[in-house]
Amino acid sequence: WQRKLLRKSGCEPFGVRRELFGEAGGEAGMALVRGAALVVGLHTDEVTEAIVDAALAARTPFAVVPCCVFSRLFPGRRLRSGRPVTSHPSLVAYLLEKHPAVRSARLGFAGKDVVVFCTDYGAPSDAAHLMCAPCDEG
Repeated sequence: WQRKLLRKSGCEPFGVRRELFGEAGGEAGMALVRGAALVVGLHTDEVTEAIVDAALAARTPFAVVPCCVFSRLFPGRRLRSGRPVTSHPSLVAYLLEKHPAVRSARLGFAGKDVVVFCTDYGAPSDAAHLMCAPCDEG
């Protein structure tokens, strides 16, 4: 019924892509993110941060609804305060700390209803602080 409603709405068709994107997909993956009008992740489990990082790197608008924290899979996640990311509120805070333009809002339904999003990165010079050097994994 939704496809029928979309056809009747007069909106242009949209595409859904299911493939590696961002750094995991190499240059083709980053091109996919750069070419997107919006990157959306709903109940994305382990890839929530990867979606945010890829969208930030490409300066593409995004919206994710984080759910599970997976603190054991990502023990290196730390808030700026140094505290580990072990709860849903701390995961949301961690994602918000990635860029000053990232925001959050409540969606108002049952369950995990916080969306983390960015629609406007500001002037390109605002991204200068995102540059980073290779990490020392030792």
